[in-house]
Amino acid sequence: MEKLKEFDIQVYKLGNKLHEYKFSVDKDFFSKFEGDLIDSGEVKIDLLLDKRDNLMELTFDFSGYLDLVSDRSLEEFEYPIDISKKLLYKYGEEEKELEEDVMVITKNTQVINVGHFIYETIALQIPLKKLHPDELGEDEEHNEYVYIDNADDNPSEEEKSEEEIDPRWAALKDLKKKK
Repeated sequence: MEKLKEFDIQVYKLGNKLHEYKFSVDKDFFSKFEGDLIDSGEVKIDLLLDKRDNLMELTFDFSGYLDLVSDRSLEEFEYPIDISKKLLYKYGEEEKELEEDVMVITKNTQVINVGHFIYETIALQIPLKKLHPDELGEDEEHNEYVYIDNADDNPSEEEKSEEEIDPRWAALKDLKKKK
């Protein structure tokens, strides 16, 4: 993957206050990542970076759309993206990821790159089942599906009697009762 220099933030020079950044991603940005999860789209990102003595809190606001292909009709459509996400950078002795949205960096870190975080956040917004808005029914309004198991937990008398018909199993049950 090509280095995403346009998403570098020089944190070493920043003072302890709020800083604002604006990023825009499009087809060229998505082509820098392996796989064909996202082909194209346009997303604008507003970033507020709150630098403090012991941590940096980054608040991302994503708005735009992704070009997706419907799983049902294979028609292209624009899928809207409108989310907010937070990322924390804490200072520590070694660089590591504590949680998905909490990173540890050293005090000597001069640059952080938010390009990969932006891509992952956008990629996670893609629904499992991609449906064109014209194909959505009342029960599929937000691409949310609920699995309903119609299996009856209480077997009927007929099913119980079928289970007891096999004499081999009956003989084994009798052995179990004798113990």
